[in-house]
Amino acid sequence: MKANANSTVAQATCRNRLLNWVLTLCLIGATLVPATAKAAQADAEVPFTQALADAHQVTSLNSGWTVYVSHGESMLPQIDHNSLLLVDKASFDKLAVGMLVVYRDASGDLVSHRLIQCTSAGWVAKGLNNTQEDPSLVTRDNLQGVVFGVMHYQAGTETLAAMNTAQQPAVAFAKKY
Repeated sequence: MKANANSTVAQATCRNRLLNWVLTLCLIGATLVPATAKAAQADAEVPFTQALADAHQVTSLNSGWTVYVSHGESMLPQIDHNSLLLVDKASFDKLAVGMLVVYRDASGDLVSHRLIQCTSAGWVAKGLNNTQEDPSLVTRDNLQGVVFGVMHYQAGTETLAAMNTAQQPAVAFAKKY
């Protein structure tokens, strides 16, 4: 009987944590305003392994959703080294100025930057802290998806064991140009 009670409490705790993440995603993903992102970063006390498990739980709800680890400084303060990106495999035709996307650049790296202009050849993207536009355009062929949520985790909690798992997401760079 006590085991059932503990299991119920654990399930409720997991549900509450997931609900908090979803609410955070709604605030950060929908508005992506710097003040909200700064507040989320300051409060990030979740270890990497827990944030990654939560991110995978959210993305398991839709086969078109993927998790990426962010690395770089070009998207500060919204996205930093301690961020997981939740990405939706979106339609190229539904892209709009201001959307944060993940795409593969000409060197083969995954990049997470904001769309700033549509041209006949593709979308121009740029990091928030970059002075110049990305040298590669975002096209139908290199678009990975649109970021719909950002989860921040506690710096320094990444472990070699956690980083070397089958569930380890690909790294999306916030490149400086």
